[in-house]
Amino acid sequence: MRPSRPGLLVGLGFLAAVLTWSGLRIWIARGHGEPELVWRTTLTIGLLAVAVFGVGWPVRQWVAGDRSRRIDALRAARTAALAKAASVAGALLTGLFTGVVVHYLPTLDIAARRTQALVGAADVVASVLLLAAGLLVERYCRVPPDEDDPGAERSA
Repeated sequence: MRPSRPGLLVGLGFLAAVLTWSGLRIWIARGHGEPELVWRTTLTIGLLAVAVFGVGWPVRQWVAGDRSRRIDALRAARTAALAKAASVAGALLTGLFTGVVVHYLPTLDIAARRTQALVGAADVVASVLLLAAGLLVERYCRVPPDEDDPGAERSA
């Protein structure tokens, strides 16, 4: 498995932001109401970021040299796949909530919209944390190069 490329993640986030912003404009122009953002979403994304980090920590310890607990290769591979999924999901969610916040920016003088923009901004922060946790755990899952082949670097 190849590590996530930051440029691709930024592109996914930007695309999600543009599609969300334009989709919201079309949705509202057709007479539909605005979607309501709730704090539970922020909490859920934040807990996902903590869970990804928690799953990756034992793998990091093992790769760093703490061999007191045995780590199954399949577990390390699943952790790497989870980390990659978390980084992509974090990028997409960051874009989605950024698009929502940009939608609310022109009308921040209205209290209800200001509250929705604040919740959206918190969702952006939680999504960035999920993205960062995914990238960090991906790094944790990299296997050090073999001593026989000093130029090689492998991932789990």
